[in-house]
Amino acid sequence: MTRRNTLRRVLVLMCAVLLLPTVKAYGMVSADGDGGTFTDYFKKPCSDSEQRPLVSLPSQAYDKLAAEITDGCQSDYEKIWAIYEWLCNNIAYDTSYTIRKADQCLAKRKGVCQGYCDLFVQLARAVGVRVEVIEGKAKDVTGFVNPNGHGWLFAYTRENYGILLDPTWGAGFVEGNRFVREPDCCQWFNVKPEWMILSHFPNKKDYQLLDPTLSEQEFLAWQPINELWAAYGLDLKDISDKIRRQVFFPPQFYNEGEGLVEFQEIPMSLDLRVGVDYTFRVKMNTEREFAILNNSVRCCKEEWKNEGNGVYSVVFMPRDTVSLMFCLRAESGASWQAIVKYEIEPPTATSWKMVERRYPLLAPDIKAVKNLDADLWGKAGVPALQLVKLIREQQVKCLPVLFNGKEQSLTIVSVPMSRQLAAGQEYTFSIMPKDGGKWAIHNEGDWQMEWQVADDGQQTTTITPSKAGRLSLMLQDEATGAYWPCLEYEVVAQ
Repeated sequence: MTRRNTLRRVLVLMCAVLLLPTVKAYGMVSADGDGGTFTDYFKKPCSDSEQRPLVSLPSQAYDKLAAEITDGCQSDYEKIWAIYEWLCNNIAYDTSYTIRKADQCLAKRKGVCQGYCDLFVQLARAVGVRVEVIEGKAKDVTGFVNPNGHGWLFAYTRENYGILLDPTWGAGFVEGNRFVREPDCCQWFNVKPEWMILSHFPNKKDYQLLDPTLSEQEFLAWQPINELWAAYGLDLKDISDKIRRQVFFPPQFYNEGEGLVEFQEIPMSLDLRVGVDYTFRVKMNTEREFAILNNSVRCCKEEWKNEGNGVYSVVFMPRDTVSLMFCLRAESGASWQAIVKYEIEPPTATSWKMVERRYPLLAPDIKAVKNLDADLWGKAGVPALQLVKLIREQQVKCLPVLFNGKEQSLTIVSVPMSRQLAAGQEYTFSIMPKDGGKWAIHNEGDWQMEWQVADDGQQTTTITPSKAGRLSLMLQDEATGAYWPCLEYEVVAQ
């Protein structure tokens, strides 16, 4: 069980069920406060008699502490945030599961969900903010729903308008028997109703703030939410809609990228298909390298379009089987860390044809050729389509070895494409040197240094190897006079 799994199960288990008032929700608007623009939701307040069973009678005044917490706040929205943030940062979850009232919660600096809600109400009332306690069922990230229930809040930002919040979940989680505070509590503040309903089902449907409202059976049937969806900036409204229609089967997310990556557009299906284009658009809040890894295929940062302001995009076609991952380079630089992982559906013949059209080097007969390094051959002047054509025309099973670092010193015009040459057979080499220098062909002690040079600089020579062993196209090092292999073959006796 993950830490968040442990948290939600414990919090849901221990909260007692309370009765709810009857209210009616009609919609939402955007409001301008001194803290900026925010969205709040229309809802008429319930009567005090309906809330009275949900809130304790305090034995102390909360005015002084509430004034200190909200000092400088210019609106009710700012006061609500200030109290919420103070609770999340100063009140721990009570792992003895006994503290439920505001007085004791404040004195002990801990409480269960009822304690968080009760203390919030007392502090809010002290500064003139109306808050209503909501009780219902909560679903943890494993899908577990405990019938004992959970409590959260609706706080009024102005007359007949307010927001949903859950200070208990915002504060942190329980690991084993130890409370762990969340470093960022804002995720469960001013939660959109369509997102809140995925994990919080109020006993009174009016607190859903949705039209139409949803049934408990629907709530129980939905898959559990993953808090990383919000942390990575995904479209929660779209996710909520798909979950409610039970057509949401997302990829696996990992928390190593929290705070470092925001996903503006990515495939939101677990299963991807070979030969289909998918758009990835990410906002990077780190200088660490990132890449898409599709088994042997790697699409690194340099291949993505830089859209500015840290945003990068790429259209990627899966062209290998099993899995695909968006990864960050580990801080040590030694490995890649998966942030999102997809599965690849078994490819069909049609899928492979789509891949071959875009990436001809990935055709099965071409992939089977040994020493195939398309990047090196491309830098040496043999583009992918030409390389494929030559391999098929000459029925090549193994290419000659093109040495890394030497490929940029020439453009290959025409050379034998098979690694294996036959002794006694004539072969022609045509190259276009890029930086001058002396070129030669060496075959086990025999040197061919004579070249025909055309007006454009193209050099051509013909050689008939006589000795079994190694044959190399070589370039002389101007500083030392030594010759270094660029292209290497194996000569076999007839």
